[in-house]
Amino acid sequence: MTGGELFEKIIERSHFTEKDAAAIIEQILSAMAYCHERSICHRDLKPENLLVDDQDNDQIKIIDFGTAQEFDPDEKMS
Repeated sequence: MTGGELFEKIIERSHFTEKDAAAIIEQILSAMAYCHERSICHRDLKPENLLVDDQDNDQIKIIDFGTAQEFDPDEKMS
């Protein structure tokens, strides 16, 4: 992941539009929906765990699933 943390990339930009923000949020929500459809809860989603694929691409990757847990929608998670 040569693009670094998403937070760092946002700080580096001199201009960040609402359209840019919407595209990033859409990717994050899409990734979370993908996980939740497969009964996986990340449990540690924070700026440090959002990386940019590379310098020329704004594709977001969610990392650090170390505390992730499989869940049953009918049961309470601990």
